[in-house]
Amino acid sequence: MFYGVLSGIKVIEYGNLVSAPFCAKVLADLGAEVIKIEEPEHGDEVRRREPFLHDIPGIERSGLFLYLNMNKLGITLNIKTTTGRKIFTELLKDTNVFVENIPPKKMEVLGISYQFLKDINPGIIMTSITPFGQTGPYRDYKSCELLNAHTGGVGYASTREVDISQEPIKLPAHLLSFQAGLSAAAATMGALYKWTITGSGNYIDVSEQESVIQNLGMQLARYCYAKQIVSRTDHLDRAPFHILPCKDGYIYHAFVHEYQWRRFIELMGNPDWADNELFKDYESRGKYWDALKPLMLDWTMEHTMEEIYRSSQEKGAPVGAVYTAKEILNSRQLAARGFIVQIEHRECGNLKYPGVPYRFSEIPCEEPVPAPFLGQHNEEIYCGRLGYSKHDLVKLKQAGVI
Repeated sequence: MFYGVLSGIKVIEYGNLVSAPFCAKVLADLGAEVIKIEEPEHGDEVRRREPFLHDIPGIERSGLFLYLNMNKLGITLNIKTTTGRKIFTELLKDTNVFVENIPPKKMEVLGISYQFLKDINPGIIMTSITPFGQTGPYRDYKSCELLNAHTGGVGYASTREVDISQEPIKLPAHLLSFQAGLSAAAATMGALYKWTITGSGNYIDVSEQESVIQNLGMQLARYCYAKQIVSRTDHLDRAPFHILPCKDGYIYHAFVHEYQWRRFIELMGNPDWADNELFKDYESRGKYWDALKPLMLDWTMEHTMEEIYRSSQEKGAPVGAVYTAKEILNSRQLAARGFIVQIEHRECGNLKYPGVPYRFSEIPCEEPVPAPFLGQHNEEIYCGRLGYSKHDLVKLKQAGVI
C-alpha cells in the first residue's frame, strides 16, 4: 500500500544495500515517484543478498530487494560514461530529491556533489547517508551492520539471554541500516516542507553512527548524569527483565513496579515461595534471580505463550509474547489493520510484505507495486520522458550506458 501524500514529488535514488533504498521507499510509500538508478547488468548489491525465494539465487529473487524497492520505478544507467552523465543531468532537471549512500570519495570521483546538483536544479534536495557522515576523522571509513552496532554503542548493551558470559552482540539483520534510512527520510521530509515554502533546496548529511546513538536513550543519560555505563548484563542486578521459555515459545516480562510483580504472583496462584525474604523487593529479586528463575519456570512451562500473554494483560502485569516471524504474519491484530500486504511479482509470484505503520483519515491507500526488474522502466523513462527512441536504447545498451 501507499498514500498520495507526496504525490507530485519526484525522487531519484542512487543507492545500494539498505539505508538509501529504505529512505527512498519511505518516500515512495507516501506517494512520491521514486526512480531507482542501478548499474547495468549488476544492479543494486542487495539483489545478491539472501533470503532468496526457495533458496534459489537470482537478481530478481532477493526478498530483501523485493521489500526495499516496492512502489519504485527502476532504470539502469552508467553515470561514469559521458552519455550516461548527460542522461543523468537531464533526469536531475525535473527532480525534487536525490538520495544516495555512496562512499564520499567515490562520489568525489564521480563529480556528484550538492553544488553539482544545485547548478542543474537550484531547488533540489540531496540526502547523503554514510557510515560516519561527510566530516570528521572517520569520514572515509568503511562500515557494516556489525560496526554500526558497536561504534553506535548498541552492541555493548545488547543482551544475550542464553549465555551472558559471551561477548557483546549486534542487533539482528539490517535493523540499524533501516534506522538510518528512516532518519534520512524524516530529515528529507523536513527539507521538502521548507521547499514548499521557500523553493530552496538543501543538503542533508546523515551519519549512520549518529542515527544509532540517537536512539540509545537511557544509556547515554545514565552516563551523563550518574556516570554509570549500562551494559548488556545490567539487568542481572536489577528487578527481573528477562525472557523465559513457556510451553510453546517465550515470554518477556518487565516488572518495574511492585504492584506489577504482585499481580503476576496472583496470576501464578500466589505460590508459597513468593513470600520468601529473598524475593521481597525489586533489588532482591534481581540479586537472587538464579534462585527465582527455576521457580517461575515451573509455572511458565505449564502454559502457552498466548495464555500467559492474555491473562497477564487482563491482570495488568507487563508481560509480552515473543513472536516469531510466522506468528507475526498470522497475527489477528495485523490482519485487522491490513498491515501485511500481498503483491504479485512476475517471477516470484504472490508474496506477503510488511505494509506501512500508519493510516491517513482523509487519504485513501493505493495498491502496492512490486519491486522493479533490473532496467524494467528504461523504455518508459528514456523514451516516454526524455525523448529517446527504441533504436537509441539499443545503442545505449550496446555502449554499456544502460
